[in-house]
Amino acid sequence: MTRASAALLALLVVAAHADERAEPDLRRLFPQQAPVFVPSPGGLCRLRVPPEVLAACRPDLSDIRLFDGSGREIPYVIDAGPDARTRVEVKETAEATILDVKREEIRREDGPPRHRETYTLEVPGTTPAAGAWTLAFRSARPHFVRRLDVTAVLPGGNTRTVVENGSLFRLPNVAKDKTSVALPSYAGAHLTVTLEGDDGSYLEPRLVFEGSRFLDPREEAVVPRAELARRRTDGHTILELARPHGLVPDVLRVATATGAFDRPVEVWDERPGGNNVLLGRGNLFRLEAIAPVGEDELTLGPARGDRLRVEIVDGDSGPLDALAFAAVVRQPSLVFSLASGGNDEPSAALYFGGGRAYAPRYDLARLFAAPGEALAGERASAAARLRDPSGALAARLGGVGPNPLFDGAPALAFAMQPGAEVDTRLYAERRALAVRPSSEGLSVLRLRAEDVAHALPDLADVRVVDADRRQWPYLLEPDAAEEWQSLEIASPLRRERTSRYRLGPPVSPVRSDQLVLDTDASFFDRAFRLIATIEGEREITLAQGRLVQRVGKPRPVTIDFAPARVVALELVVQDGDDAPLVFRAVRARLLLPELYLAAPAGDYFLLVGDPRASAPSYELARVRDVVLAVSSAPVEAKASGPNPDYSVRARLGAERRGDLVPQVLLWSVLVAAVVVLTALTLRLARAGGDAPPPSA
Repeated sequence: MTRASAALLALLVVAAHADERAEPDLRRLFPQQAPVFVPSPGGLCRLRVPPEVLAACRPDLSDIRLFDGSGREIPYVIDAGPDARTRVEVKETAEATILDVKREEIRREDGPPRHRETYTLEVPGTTPAAGAWTLAFRSARPHFVRRLDVTAVLPGGNTRTVVENGSLFRLPNVAKDKTSVALPSYAGAHLTVTLEGDDGSYLEPRLVFEGSRFLDPREEAVVPRAELARRRTDGHTILELARPHGLVPDVLRVATATGAFDRPVEVWDERPGGNNVLLGRGNLFRLEAIAPVGEDELTLGPARGDRLRVEIVDGDSGPLDALAFAAVVRQPSLVFSLASGGNDEPSAALYFGGGRAYAPRYDLARLFAAPGEALAGERASAAARLRDPSGALAARLGGVGPNPLFDGAPALAFAMQPGAEVDTRLYAERRALAVRPSSEGLSVLRLRAEDVAHALPDLADVRVVDADRRQWPYLLEPDAAEEWQSLEIASPLRRERTSRYRLGPPVSPVRSDQLVLDTDASFFDRAFRLIATIEGEREITLAQGRLVQRVGKPRPVTIDFAPARVVALELVVQDGDDAPLVFRAVRARLLLPELYLAAPAGDYFLLVGDPRASAPSYELARVRDVVLAVSSAPVEAKASGPNPDYSVRARLGAERRGDLVPQVLLWSVLVAAVVVLTALTLRLARAGGDAPPPSA
């Protein structure tokens, strides 16, 4: 969801149910709450977000807020921690303040002159979180060697040698440079750094104090994932797993009772609108030996949809036994500053869930470096402390419960308004719909193949109307869903060593992108061409290549092609002198649209089948991100059939009215042309009468 769209949703929800004269209470946006306890005396605190809270929130945690006992909003910054199973290096830097510089050239009888440079530095006033500073020497010179001495000037003027006869170098034959030196902890305010080299020049480095340490990976939560569906096709096991929006797994863990296996696995993010994204792929395996070995985890990219699709390539092996899945998620933390409530009293309340709030823009977030940005000085020190789990008090979350302030009105209440009336007599097909109550005012309807078959190719004639013929706004997501449908297959027509199989869907035209052919033939390798008849009786070639079945266990054969709206299909196979192939069944994968409807509970009708309709324009399309972000309830769709209101006379009348303007324009042009031609004829006739007769 874009920030602007989310903000618009929050404002609309609050404004619709708040007193216009009062400041809107953001707490009304969140359906759940929990008390937050801060140890005494308070200060910088870190609250780890448990899985039950993550599951109720959006993936970016935009629908989380902290309020103290007086209802004041508490700023926080989200620390999501490092990537899965990694340690992160945190660096603090401070540019050295140079108080004095001395340079001298020392001539020697037994060698080249030695160049000595001495720098007096002011030590940073803060100690890095790593415990001690490292002094780094930055130089653009490709090669150098220097002897190094470092002396600390202590309070009272005494000195202490910190580094004696040390070295710095960058050499062409040495893989690792040495361009820094670790400094011990000491109470001095100044350092004297002396460099000596005999390569004929001064090094003149840039001096920087650095503090570097590693943060361990964040604590992880292992959350079992429910299996929603499972199917077997073409040597694959395909499973769908539920994923609450706020649970963004870094790793998917797979458990099975199968003792030995090695299977390629892919995990896909099933997103609204059918824009699915590959999150991760790899090989999971197990070998039971004296010490069992194997790999049972896949690292994933960030997921956004409400389900994961797991595809396991079984080949000729049977499916894995007793499959179970768990999401391994990092537990992000909220870092904030708050006083303790004392006496086991909560200091604040966490309000969360609902997906109705925009991501807050607190100034604390600026203390974290942006990607590719390096922080220095006190700002780097502050950022390091924010990221360090040991640098803040551990706040505790109490029991989760409903928020009594929550405004349960649908999030899309602002859009649940009827539009203009529709002349239902123009639509040939109608389907009755039953919209059930929805918490957010959004329902989803998957159009069926017969709906698409009777509609225009671009679905411009799809309307949802109530009993008063008023249309209701919707968003249409094309190719959002998949459905398998068996095709009718006739005996092949054989001619000139070629077999032609006519394949017909029960309803047409339909949009498809894959065929699966089931056969008992144990081996074949033949050229083929898949021809589609599209609207207008035109024929196009969808795919061509070879149909191949290797020796062994027969399996379905798949033909992929670019999505197309087809009326009928014909499979042309080059048999040579072999007998025609026998296919037991042919299935097509249909691509079907989904319709997201903003309407209150009640009875409606889906109308399609007006060839002269233009696509509707609803304001709902301007907040598409908001609509696709909130939860939806399925629409109960009845059987489709002819529209009893349909009238051929009404359609002809509409067509005549639609043709009236072009006809008027045509007759206007014809009349104007006649007038112009008449005027030209009269002018030519008059000019001919006044001319002198030709001479003899």
